[in-house]
Amino acid sequence: MQKKYFLLNQMIKQYVKCQEPIGSESLKISLEGKISSATIRNYFKILGQEGVIVQTHISSGRIPTDLALRNYWRELLSPANLMPHINTARLHALCNDFRLTCVIKPIDPQKLLRVLEVEQSTLVLVFERDCVAIPFTPSMARFTQELIGVQSDDIQKIASDVCAKSLSQALKALDSAADVYFFGLSFLCSLLEDCSQTALKVLQGEMFGLLDDVVFFPQSSQHIIIAHHATFQDKQAKMLCIGRLNQDYEGFYEALQDVS
Repeated sequence: MQKKYFLLNQMIKQYVKCQEPIGSESLKISLEGKISSATIRNYFKILGQEGVIVQTHISSGRIPTDLALRNYWRELLSPANLMPHINTARLHALCNDFRLTCVIKPIDPQKLLRVLEVEQSTLVLVFERDCVAIPFTPSMARFTQELIGVQSDDIQKIASDVCAKSLSQALKALDSAADVYFFGLSFLCSLLEDCSQTALKVLQGEMFGLLDDVVFFPQSSQHIIIAHHATFQDKQAKMLCIGRLNQDYEGFYEALQDVS
């Protein structure tokens, strides 16, 4: 059983690099002959019956199914451990080489300085650089006064948790005004065709508020979104890496973090 999944992982690893069906002989060569072609073919048959690899043509090699690719990336990638230092020119080049889209948003939270009541109709939350206005209620006035000194991103999480809708929406608008940087944007077209609502949330910056250090698979899609943190322009930032399931994300991140 262990050998079966070892062969599956090795086959996927080879497939995402070459983008070609993998035959038993080529997999044997990549494993330096440690497992015979006949053994590999037997395991290929079992894996095919389990629905994790398919043969596109009777005389061709095998390719992994979307299910197999999702499981592979879910197990291999650890977004919480990814913190690349972004070089703009290098990221542009790597997005083109690996046919991926990357979106970066610097994290620039602001501390809430004070809360002003305007004629008992409006609350104005004054942050370090911006302010937002929400409808006045006595309970909201008390609630926001208790948040003075808290960072805007933390207030956003608290507002979402307690269903403070007007405050949450106001802070989302404040957050969406921040700069967002796109790399390899042309490759996002396939996600637009495959899952338009998700692609629009990416373009509008909404996806940053929905994903945090996670591997996400849009429903009924052949795409993956990897959300993690990064250092960009000497600031902490959030980063989304987006592409088809069959792209080489392991190779991309190795190249991205190679500073030699």
